[in-house]
Amino acid sequence: MRIRELALDLSPLTAGGPLGLVLAARVLALLSIGLTSVAVVVQVYERTGSSAQVGMVSLVLAAGLLLGFLAGGVLADRRDRRGLILIGSGWAVVTFAVLAANAAAERPYLWVVYVTGALFGFTEGVAETALTAVLPSLVSEEHIPATGALVTVTTTLGSIAGPMLGGVLIAGPGLSFTFGLAAAGTAITTLLLTRLGPMPPAGPVRHEEVDAQSGSSSVPGSIEEGAVSEPKPDGSAWVLLKEGFGFIAGHRTVSAVLVIDLCVAVFATPNALFPEIAEKRLSGGPELVGLLATAPMIGAALASLSSGWTGRTHRHWRVLCASVAAWGLACLGFGLSPYLGLGLVFLALGGMADTISEIMRRTLLMTHTPDPLQGRVSSLWLAQAMTAPALGGVLAGLASSAVGPAAAVAGGGVLCLVSLAAVGLWYRQLWLDSAQSNASEHKNDELGHGGNRDATASA
Repeated sequence: MRIRELALDLSPLTAGGPLGLVLAARVLALLSIGLTSVAVVVQVYERTGSSAQVGMVSLVLAAGLLLGFLAGGVLADRRDRRGLILIGSGWAVVTFAVLAANAAAERPYLWVVYVTGALFGFTEGVAETALTAVLPSLVSEEHIPATGALVTVTTTLGSIAGPMLGGVLIAGPGLSFTFGLAAAGTAITTLLLTRLGPMPPAGPVRHEEVDAQSGSSSVPGSIEEGAVSEPKPDGSAWVLLKEGFGFIAGHRTVSAVLVIDLCVAVFATPNALFPEIAEKRLSGGPELVGLLATAPMIGAALASLSSGWTGRTHRHWRVLCASVAAWGLACLGFGLSPYLGLGLVFLALGGMADTISEIMRRTLLMTHTPDPLQGRVSSLWLAQAMTAPALGGVLAGLASSAVGPAAAVAGGGVLCLVSLAAVGLWYRQLWLDSAQSNASEHKNDELGHGGNRDATASA
């Protein structure tokens, strides 16, 4: 493989369409959110001197996000998605402006931070769900893997650059300026997004479309005729959410992706143990915690920038399983490593594996979910992605109290590998389908007809 083939695939951007505008707006929005996330933590701790209060603010934001994801899933499948994205972006401008004014006050009110955090979490959850649902419709099917990589890059940039810049600004101009800059950045984001045209969901789900994507009903987890009914735009939120759950449970590829994602998040979540590992195993302080948290981000950035090959592979399920296995092995290596340098290498490798895993998850979900269900499937995936790591952190903490932090991390890596093997056996038909489609593709290439294969046929 040539080096240039590893470079980030920009073909979805050069193909035209609104994707470039959406991604530019997303980068700016994530930078603004990164500034605010650091500023809120600093402000709450300065006002209260309590880490518990900092945790409560995070909990309030997480609760708002969870409700926003669930509501956004229903709304994104029966309302114009552009409007939902604009509402979330516009409310972010108001939120950050209110936080700037509150920080500039002689005595800032803590309740303002809590209320704005809850409301922002809700609207951000709705907007993020709508954005995730609309992405597959912005590009051709062949560009979906590369689009997933580009979205992952924007997330990585926001996760790294936003908090870093926020720390510098808080130490310099101060909290009010940082919040104000975030408000200005989000205002520009909103203006960019107003240039998008209407983005309504497509028509109702047809049984033949769902059956074609799910494949034969003779394997575990496959969908059966009539398992998914046509969406009812005027139905209750619970009915629409139930339909989304039914689709996920019945579609073997989509359900397999969410199950494997759940196994990783629950069993292999070392982040919650970084402070204890830094103190008890590496004999360090807070500066080491920051270093441990940064290492996976560096690996994620490297994987994102060298993800060009992900847009050319058709073995999405196999690559997903391999990257999850690599993450489990990285956790095992980190837990067993007695040296800081070696541990950082394992964390960086884990960050690379997790990024490739995310690209494959996005690709499979976007490819195998009909447009009328994109909102609900996206919302349930995002809700799981937010809550499962929190549960994993709790389990890691309990395990650490019993066997120590290093053994807890290593054991989590082993459990990740064991659960991956179980998922692979339960959804073994996906391996067979992938092998058959790859053999068919190779035969077509030999006959000179490569490239005509339906991209959704491969897992």
